[in-house]
Amino acid sequence: MNTKERIKIFKSLMGQAFSKEEVDYFVAIFRRMGYFTAPASTKYHGNYEGGLFDHSLEVTKSLLHLTKHLKLHWNSKKSPYVVGMFHDLCKCDNYIHNGDGTYSYNPNVTIPGHAEKSLVLLAANEIGVTEEEKACIRWHMGAFDDKENWDKYGKAIEKFPNVLWTHTADMMAARIKGI
Repeated sequence: MNTKERIKIFKSLMGQAFSKEEVDYFVAIFRRMGYFTAPASTKYHGNYEGGLFDHSLEVTKSLLHLTKHLKLHWNSKKSPYVVGMFHDLCKCDNYIHNGDGTYSYNPNVTIPGHAEKSLVLLAANEIGVTEEEKACIRWHMGAFDDKENWDKYGKAIEKFPNVLWTHTADMMAARIKGI
């Protein structure tokens, strides 16, 4: 799939929850950030050009599936789209192409971090997110976070059960689908 196809899919999917103007804004911002061409990792799921978008799309599909079939309640109908598509926004500049089809970590990243960086980037681009969405994005790595944070992760699940389902959707995409 090429960038043009990814953008078309993005517009169609996000158009289910957002206005055309909002979707066009997302495309403009995220295209500049490299969202549609960045890999999702250096050697694991989505370690190819466009892998970040492909992984995010699969997480969104998984969240929508879980929402429908488990009758999950979100504070906003837009939340599965926001959380799924933007949970790994932090990866837009995390990797550099080595010229041989592989990627390595970018040593010149200006904002380090993972989930918190995604939230910073959303805020910097004036994309408002709910408290539930913030919690889902922050804790999408689940127990893969530092051990000293596990209690906070548990408390986030207690307050917002969709934190757990976001982690589940991320694992479905990465570990089951391999994207």
